[in-house]
Amino acid sequence: MNREKYLEERKALLVEAESFLNESKLDEYNAKEVEVKELDEKYEALSKATANMNALKDAQPIKNEEVKEIMIPAEVKNEDKKLKLFKNFGEQLSAIKNQTTTGVVDERLSKIQKEFNNATGMNTQVGSDGGFAIQTDFAGMMLETAATSGNILPLVDRYNVSDNADSVRWVDIDETSVATSVFGGVQVYWASEAGTVTATKPKLAEKEMKLNKLMGVAYTTYELDAHSNFSSDLYTRAFEKAIQRELEATIIAGNGVGKPLGFQKGGDTISIAKETGQAADTIVYENIVKMYNRSINKQGSLWVVHPDVQEQLDFMSFPVGVGGVPVYLGASSQGTLATIKGRGVIESDHCAALGDVGDINFMNLSEYMLITKGGTRQDYSIHVQFLAAENCFRFIFFANGMPKRSSTLTIKNSSNARSNCVQLAARA
Repeated sequence: MNREKYLEERKALLVEAESFLNESKLDEYNAKEVEVKELDEKYEALSKATANMNALKDAQPIKNEEVKEIMIPAEVKNEDKKLKLFKNFGEQLSAIKNQTTTGVVDERLSKIQKEFNNATGMNTQVGSDGGFAIQTDFAGMMLETAATSGNILPLVDRYNVSDNADSVRWVDIDETSVATSVFGGVQVYWASEAGTVTATKPKLAEKEMKLNKLMGVAYTTYELDAHSNFSSDLYTRAFEKAIQRELEATIIAGNGVGKPLGFQKGGDTISIAKETGQAADTIVYENIVKMYNRSINKQGSLWVVHPDVQEQLDFMSFPVGVGGVPVYLGASSQGTLATIKGRGVIESDHCAALGDVGDINFMNLSEYMLITKGGTRQDYSIHVQFLAAENCFRFIFFANGMPKRSSTLTIKNSSNARSNCVQLAARA
């Protein structure tokens, strides 16, 4: 594009935009202003590329990949090959509303819709034929923020499934006892000179997890949607929190039916019985000692408790004669964890109510496997609740999870089973 042609096109667009403004068609004027801005950005990028090419004429020979690096201005690079055409979530929602109410086509929406490769029947020009896909980096941000902001999610073992897969398969060690062997059957012997020993081998089990769908729908009024920055922050934070809470709830207590299998429902969970004569809805030092010592890996585990359990912990003590000493140590400063027997305490209202089985748990969260697929697929439409002047916002993403162990573990010289999830039985 030469300078003369660029100036002519820019002048024509501005004249057309001003005519819209004189007719009080503000939306059409704003759309033309966007076109002018995009034209300026394209011309600037092309000018920089031309300048780079001219600079190369007198330079030393360089490799092809280096030429590409120089020719492409930083602002038009796309390192992760995902379209990032809108500055924020609210800006895209405004573009969707303008297109569906005024008919002014925003090419950025069409480009994003093509990236998602929608099924037959979807139409990027007619909102009533389907929703509009939300820009990928906004969608991914919601899931990533949720995964790093909770107490539980950052501690599990997480894997991402590739785009062309809907499940994962792997081979695991099927081990229930290390009393006489390891890895489910491997054993060694002391052998005499020229002696022979029995051959052994590990016991393997094939496991599979299929992705499940997590879906949510919300409505925003036409008036609220007009305030794009507010609605952007509101819905981003709301869905971050919704994703975080639902995943953490299933990691702890999911039943595995159409959702992840939680620690408390897994095959290796152990419940410690209450003490003889123990009062309802209480936790005593003997409960803590027995739970702690039935863990497979004490140093890798944490106490995950319902917030109502906190009061019981504050008053719990180690009995010494007619007195006692504190067992629970509260956090000493902001950002630190309270501890019981040297292991951190995390509060979560996804645990059972005080007095019910699972209100306090000793868990090794790194022994939980969570799989997810990409970011969150999000769509937006004004037509679902058109008569009520409400706009519909929908998100879908795929995930699943399960404890790595499917059975308890027995050690040598002990009849007590051990687990990565030890919980306290009901005290009614």
